[in-house]
Amino acid sequence: MNTRIWAIVPAAGIGARFGSDLPKQYHELAATPIIVRTLQRLGRVNRISGIGVGIAADDTVWPKISSGLSESIWSFVGGPTRLETISNGLKELINRDEGDGWVLIHDAVRPCVRIEDVDRLIDAVDFEPPGGLLASPVVDTVKSTDSTARVIQTVSRVNLWHAQTPQLFPVGLLQKAVTKAIDQQLECTDDAQAIEQLGLRPKIVACADHNFKITHQSDLVLAGLVLSQQDSNTCSG
Repeated sequence: MNTRIWAIVPAAGIGARFGSDLPKQYHELAATPIIVRTLQRLGRVNRISGIGVGIAADDTVWPKISSGLSESIWSFVGGPTRLETISNGLKELINRDEGDGWVLIHDAVRPCVRIEDVDRLIDAVDFEPPGGLLASPVVDTVKSTDSTARVIQTVSRVNLWHAQTPQLFPVGLLQKAVTKAIDQQLECTDDAQAIEQLGLRPKIVACADHNFKITHQSDLVLAGLVLSQQDSNTCSG
């Protein structure tokens, strides 16, 4: 059994909701581009063999910041959608004879992921298909509404989770799921959903809820505070 784990970080999007001409993954977080902080975190997970970053074909920023990164980080040209970018990355792994290995998909703009949580995900999945994902339990009250924003009902939050990344799957299985989703134009808001559409049930692994995705510029302040606290705890430990 091939137990090598590779990471793919899709970073070909423009981040329209961020409200900037510069893709959000390249905005600075405590004087360092967000994506660099994310890659540095993943690079500290010992069981990751290498990291592939999917970038846009016309990306002019990546070449400027990638020269100082680890040699284990490589890039490939992404596609017009996140799913197509991941598909391209999986094809790269298959071309590297890693089609029977495992792949860890992580958002470029989740720099606060804890190394301990990634290790716990790997341990919990234990190389058993179909794989699994990090998630945090829903703690807020959930309301369902109609088209006029009137409450229809309060939804039970029992067994409800906020899906996060990384998400860990066998390379070949995820490629099959992603190809089906693209060919059939199925909606997939994350990679686990593509796996689910094969009739499979990925495993949920609970993680810290501060592993949030930077979506708006205001998120940078919170991310900076979280990183500062994490660094402080690391140093004190």
